[in-house]
Amino acid sequence: MSPAQYFCSGEYKPTDWHHYGLAAPVYTHFTSPIRRYADVCVHRLLAAAIGVDPLPVHLSSKSYLHDLAANMNRRHRAAQLAGRASVQLHTLIFFSGDNSGKEEDAYILDVDTSEGVEPSFT
Repeated sequence: MSPAQYFCSGEYKPTDWHHYGLAAPVYTHFTSPIRRYADVCVHRLLAAAIGVDPLPVHLSSKSYLHDLAANMNRRHRAAQLAGRASVQLHTLIFFSGDNSGKEEDAYILDVDTSEGVEPSFT
């Protein structure tokens, strides 16, 4: 299963718009327009589609929407990687800090006996 991505509906066949986990043939996800720019765009497009508000001029360009979706996908992926890197960094800081005199119960799950291998918290 591939990660979710933002895309313009004209870029993929309607059969590719499904949501695998929900088994839904057509799906869009948005939460709150104050939280994510992708949600703001979806709200604006939906409002224009049902005639509640006019379509903002910048959202009427398919090439702009394509670039916008690609940028949001890149930034979403970067945010995921930054979050994972933060967890790794703080785990390393925690376990390599000065914990003299502190005892913890633990289980050894694996020991790498290769020469020149540094411990890793991945």
